[in-house]
Amino acid sequence: MRRLAILTATALLLAGCTSGGDDSSSDGARGGDTETEESGKPSATRTTPVPTGPDCADVWKAGATLPQDYEQCLQDGEPGPQDETPCLDGSTLVIFDDALYAVTGGRIVEPEASPLQDTEEFGAAFSACTGEE
Repeated sequence: MRRLAILTATALLLAGCTSGGDDSSSDGARGGDTETEESGKPSATRTTPVPTGPDCADVWKAGATLPQDYEQCLQDGEPGPQDETPCLDGSTLVIFDDALYAVTGGRIVEPEASPLQDTEEFGAAFSACTGEE
């Protein structure tokens, strides 16, 4: 009986030593997000990039020029509402908030009619951009 108690105690001790909860795999590597567990900081893969760009109100003004390198603007810290169409010449036709449009490097237009996609002016700009008629 004494041997059984010693074997049981030994088995329990060994089981406690090997099940530390570190999610070890058979090759000894730790599972999980070790950077987060060790440093207490979230890993770079879990962070969401902060949007960057000028304020939309500063960019989107009828008659102004949309910068050639324009990618996006920010409205209340978030990317502004815009639709983009790549042009054949490498520029981009951008519609901002369904109210203004421009080709990058070109003049910003605010049509009097709505929706702007139905105006002849926009149709001509779209055709020139995409080659579609």
